[in-house]
Amino acid sequence: MTSLFQLSELTRSLFSLWTLTLCLIGIFSIVRSVALKRFRFAAFALLPFGCSYFLWQVMFDMHLFGDTGAAAAVTRKLGAFPWIGLLLALLVITPAAVVNLSAVIRYGKRSVTPDAVKLCLDWIPCGVCCFGDDGRVLFSNVCMNRLCIAATGSLLQNGNQFYDEVGDSVLTSEGRRWRFVRRELLLDGERLHELTASDVTAEYAKTEALQRDKEALSRLKAELNEYTLGIDDTVRKQEILRAKVNIHDEMNRLMLSTVSSVGAGEEEEDRIFSLWEQNALLLCMEADKNADPKAAGGVRELADALRMRLVWENEIPESLTDEQRSLFFKSAREAIANASKHAGAKTLTVSFEETEKEISCSFKNDGKLPKGGVRFAGGLYNLSVLAKKQGASLSAKTGEKFTLTLVFPKET
Repeated sequence: MTSLFQLSELTRSLFSLWTLTLCLIGIFSIVRSVALKRFRFAAFALLPFGCSYFLWQVMFDMHLFGDTGAAAAVTRKLGAFPWIGLLLALLVITPAAVVNLSAVIRYGKRSVTPDAVKLCLDWIPCGVCCFGDDGRVLFSNVCMNRLCIAATGSLLQNGNQFYDEVGDSVLTSEGRRWRFVRRELLLDGERLHELTASDVTAEYAKTEALQRDKEALSRLKAELNEYTLGIDDTVRKQEILRAKVNIHDEMNRLMLSTVSSVGAGEEEEDRIFSLWEQNALLLCMEADKNADPKAAGGVRELADALRMRLVWENEIPESLTDEQRSLFFKSAREAIANASKHAGAKTLTVSFEETEKEISCSFKNDGKLPKGGVRFAGGLYNLSVLAKKQGASLSAKTGEKFTLTLVFPKET
């Protein structure tokens, strides 16, 4: 059969090209396997690579020296073999190299490899950097490198120096705002530092808009408060003016009626005096709206003005509500006024009696007893109406002394 030395120069060149291609495939498989940290694939690729490289060296030596004595002994022995043996060897080596190469490529595409991680981190829209305690950068993606150049003007070479520049702050770069955050990691017993930069442009814009809205609302609130105070002041002034007008008109009417009643008889004078008394009671009621209902000073002042002695047999019960106390003091002033006007009394005694169901307030005077029955008119009638609105009752009886009694039911 035809030996390798007897083949044409073109045929031997084709065999040389074939073996060289297998060498390149083997080199790529070994390097790629080591990069993927798949050393098993690298070990499998060494056998076809070694065989193809040996055959390529034989073919190269054969091209240079042929079958002369200058050729190596191995070359002369293999060149004497039939060419079909070389073909069979290449047909065995080629599938092994191709299968190993495809396995390496398939693993790189389907598995999580350092290259895949690097590619993924380069595509994410935030910056990531990992460095050791000494500042040695173990990893940084494209975004973090770009931010480092914008912040320091140089490439990212030392993580500690870069962190000293930015810190846990917000950096403005390329019209966007980035927030830097550092945290510590423990990997294989070694402490690492992870520095991340997040794009907070949208959040920052919303925060600024919220702050502007808050300031606008604060100004609006201040304006509304000022406007409300103005409304309250205006309403108060109108009410005061209306009250002054009503009082002025009523006083004019009473004074005219008083002047016209001179010499008209005792009955007309009593009617006029009753009108004055009713208006005085209404004015006192209006004044009590702004006064402290617990204060008894007004009652004492009225008694002192009428030269009447006021005696309290016991203290005002604490169980009385504010409305009940207010009605009690109104009744006390009315009792003082009536005792002085109609009975000529010099002493008014106030006493209280409290039971489980009611509280009784009594006003006794030492003046003249009324002739006939007691008829509620004028101030007493107004008091009885107010007492009825609170569920209380107002009554009067004559015995040794005239007694006005105000009874409050206890709330359940």
